[in-house]
Amino acid sequence: MNMAQIAKGFGVDGEIAESPEQLKSALVRARKATVEGRPYLIDAQVRAWRRLGDKPWIPPISIARERTRKV
Repeated sequence: MNMAQIAKGFGVDGEIAESPEQLKSALVRARKATVEGRPYLIDAQVRAWRRLGDKPWIPPISIARERTRKV
């Protein structure tokens, strides 16, 4: 979902940042806009990179332990 495009539909400037370099320059533009009194949206695409062979982290959540009614 392109949140920056949705924001533009509401008259709010914004952009997508897919890397730290893009985020840094987006923050400069966002600060300029907010100093001028305009809202600005940054859709930061954050992805967790992992090394090949690492197991993905899965949170220890068990819905079964939370149930009060036995099924």
